[in-house]
Amino acid sequence: RILETYGSQVGEVNLNDTDIDKDSTSTFVASLQQIKQLKVANLPTLRPSPDVIKLIRQNKNSLRYLDVGTSDEDIATLAPCIQECTRLTGIGIGHRSLTNTSAPAVAAILSGLHQLHEFSLTGQIDDSGFAMVAMELQRCSSSLLYLNFYWTRLSSSVLSSLLPLLDHLREFMLIGNELGDDGLRELLGALRKLRSLEELQFFDIGVTWQSLKDLEQLLQDVGNIRLCIVAMEKSTFPAVGEDIAKTLNLSSMKCVHKEACKADVNGRTATFEM
Repeated sequence: RILETYGSQVGEVNLNDTDIDKDSTSTFVASLQQIKQLKVANLPTLRPSPDVIKLIRQNKNSLRYLDVGTSDEDIATLAPCIQECTRLTGIGIGHRSLTNTSAPAVAAILSGLHQLHEFSLTGQIDDSGFAMVAMELQRCSSSLLYLNFYWTRLSSSVLSSLLPLLDHLREFMLIGNELGDDGLRELLGALRKLRSLEELQFFDIGVTWQSLKDLEQLLQDVGNIRLCIVAMEKSTFPAVGEDIAKTLNLSSMKCVHKEACKADVNGRTATFEM
């Protein structure tokens, strides 16, 4: 009823963590048809029903950011209508179950976007599947500002080959890739070439405190970085609490404990922040 009354004024729909009862889903999605000038749509929990596809298509000229996808099949179904949304400047694609099967559809979606500022990819896509996606990201290098990878299986070598080509990149986030200390060291070498970089965030990438020296060197080399966060298990530290940075002689870092980070890993994380 609210959408029937105010739908024409709605510009953003966020269903990131919404668990809609199955019996109510079709009614709710149908009510979204009242929205005619949607600019931001976070719809990762919705399957691509005819009503969802209709919602995307009827707002194709106004949509600027879209987040979709719960499976390979869903991405394949949604790809044709997303390709009609040529004014998108940001897109999030995927789910932790996504595989290389979705790579051609993801690449096809990116191929039609000419002013891509933000891209997020979630899923079990590895180096072989990512190759065609990487080509499209390189094509968008002059506009791409924000890049996020969640729980993918991309190697440090593939990431290190891609990132230096994105010379306007401002923010990079990596979550769930088990790079390890050596992998992060390789990745930091590539990031050092990005002089426009302002923010770095690493969560659950399998590194220890030994990587922090390499990270601090990056902060010194790339003077524009204003925020750098790396979260890791407390058990890997040679010291605890606020004394860690001092013990490791990290002049540009401090150890902070944030509720958001602690909640993500059941309180077993400390976060280093520039």
